[in-house]
Amino acid sequence: MMEAAAVLGRDRPLRILSFGCSSGEECLDAADIFPNAIIKGVELDDKAFEKAATISHDRISIEKSTYEAIFAGGPYDLILGMSVFCRYPLPKGVVNIKDVYKFGLFIDTINLLHDVLKPGGLMCLYNSMYFFDDCPVSMDYVPLVSRKVHAGWMPKYYSEGDVATQVEHYWEGQVYSFVDWVRTASADFVTKKEAVRHVWINPRSKGSRRVDTPFWRKRR
Repeated sequence: MMEAAAVLGRDRPLRILSFGCSSGEECLDAADIFPNAIIKGVELDDKAFEKAATISHDRISIEKSTYEAIFAGGPYDLILGMSVFCRYPLPKGVVNIKDVYKFGLFIDTINLLHDVLKPGGLMCLYNSMYFFDDCPVSMDYVPLVSRKVHAGWMPKYYSEGDVATQVEHYWEGQVYSFVDWVRTASADFVTKKEAVRHVWINPRSKGSRRVDTPFWRKRR
């Protein structure tokens, strides 16, 4: 979120949507980083929502995730979609995800968020299994690339559901699988030294798709 603050200005009276706020920690982080922002968190999962709803903060509101709740708080300057557009872990043996997480559902949700994001606003999509670049509305956005952040550690998939990238984690020149990375990584490594590399299974199919940023700025 610090990267978003550098772009949008941390002291501005922003409106922020935490889409899939889970138990609400993301909303609290946003309130700390943006001291004048109004933050709305929406969550579908009943258990996570119950915990998030206990947050008492004069700039944070938590609601069940509905179209009405999302539109009522907008339009937004910043939308956070952090580890929401994914299914993890996948059922054993699943290679193509089209029946587990349909691309059409991804498109519909992105279109909803697009409609409530202000021109010039930022959409942050971290750990999205599908490419934002494959959404028609991506033509209205510019990627913001930073060496400090990446698009997440989930493999990427094409709109047909086939896997596009494999993910490697590296540290001091050594490459780890995700399982080994979690097993060997200290808390300090996870928070300060995480490095993720997406390896294209078929580099020729890459096209203009990006794996190096979660941030997209709306042009209009």
